[in-house]
Amino acid sequence: MNRLSLLFGLFFTLGLSAQTFKCGTLSPEARERLKRDMEFLASDDLQGRLPGTEGANEAVAYIIRNFQEAGLRPFFPGGFTQQFSAPRPAHLPKQGNWIRIQDDSLFVNSGTTAAPAFVLLPYSQSSALEGSSVYIHAGIQGVHYQGTSLLGQIVTMDWELSPKDQKKYSGQTSLSSRIQNAKQAGAKAIILLDRKNKKGITQMMLRRQRDLGIPVALVSGKRWVRKLRRAQKDVGLQITIQERGAEAYNVAGFLDLGQPTTIVVGAHYDHVGLGKWGSRNPDAEGQVHNGADDNASGTAVLMELAREVSLYPEVQGRNILFVAFSAEEDGLLGSKYFVENCPVPVHDFAYMLNIDMVGRLNRADSLMIYATGSAAEWASVLRDMPCDQFGIENIPALFPRSDHAPFVRAGIPAIMLHTGLHEDYHGPTDDLDKIDMDGLVKVTEAALEILERAQKHPRLTFIDIAQRSERVQ
Repeated sequence: MNRLSLLFGLFFTLGLSAQTFKCGTLSPEARERLKRDMEFLASDDLQGRLPGTEGANEAVAYIIRNFQEAGLRPFFPGGFTQQFSAPRPAHLPKQGNWIRIQDDSLFVNSGTTAAPAFVLLPYSQSSALEGSSVYIHAGIQGVHYQGTSLLGQIVTMDWELSPKDQKKYSGQTSLSSRIQNAKQAGAKAIILLDRKNKKGITQMMLRRQRDLGIPVALVSGKRWVRKLRRAQKDVGLQITIQERGAEAYNVAGFLDLGQPTTIVVGAHYDHVGLGKWGSRNPDAEGQVHNGADDNASGTAVLMELAREVSLYPEVQGRNILFVAFSAEEDGLLGSKYFVENCPVPVHDFAYMLNIDMVGRLNRADSLMIYATGSAAEWASVLRDMPCDQFGIENIPALFPRSDHAPFVRAGIPAIMLHTGLHEDYHGPTDDLDKIDMDGLVKVTEAALEILERAQKHPRLTFIDIAQRSERVQ
């Protein structure tokens, strides 16, 4: 018997447990409220809830109204919202962005819409340069420009590597490393060359958020690529980037239950709008990306939890802070900003429960719970959760691309509820008709069960899984 217990414990620790939670706790009215919230958040009227848009602001007003009706009070000094800035593709004025070779000039976004001939990285630096250029093939240091001085040169290099170079120089072939190496070797600007005029490259460039510390542009098309693959004595380059940001808002409501400790329950409500900023499909720009699963589903569960907690004394062992984060799709900007600018010390929070993409339970028949390695007690909290309708998959790893990650990095135990990625992820087909509404009820019930079980532990013992995850990556 002891041997069987040991084997079971190992099985669970590896994240392979199929234990389940009791279902049927919530009323039929709860399902109708979840459906109502989903219909609003995932509607075409909200235009994909991109931060800084009217649709996102309508979502903010809706969340605040529901927090108020649930009896929550404002958490921030100025009310329910915390404002911060989310980056957006820079404006690139045509007359301020061009490349010239002798008397021949090429302006930004010339060419076709699908395959422009001159594209800028909006998060490169603005600059006006005159000088000579040198071509360094794919720009692998010590191979393609060994003995060639790049000091003060406008450097041209191929955007893509040949399959042979990719295989031979694995680990040295990323675009960012090739750019940084050329910069360190003295290049004053870099022009990437794309002979094939690849469709969708404009959007790829616009999504960059990091300043590379050097002017960088991309030129496409056979004629210009042929010119720039030869050394040129008279080259001019002007890059004018007008940076822009969007006003984004975290929304937080506090449920004061008179307890000495507080937990955070969170979900991001933003999505990728009309697809120019974050779609997986370059051809889908202009189409509404409703983000029903990602993450109207988590936001709906968040609001229902705020309503349900007051009905169940057994889950009222800690105060609860409910937070709807913005700009998760921009790189967890909202949750990072919250952790760094919280009105109270974040280390006062007992733990954080994140709800992200929980609308497809019927596809997997299991609720994945990530980052259970962030506290020693999570295994016992999740063990033997009784229900025969779906499984609980205990996953100790962090999953760093959601809003619990900044809390773990700040030293706070945190887990994420998730029902899995799918083919509609970040696409225009992540719509309401694919949501498992009965599954949303079950996820809400599972979250309530976790809240009840976790409060039996006066404190959770934090384990730093963030560093371990980053080393693996």
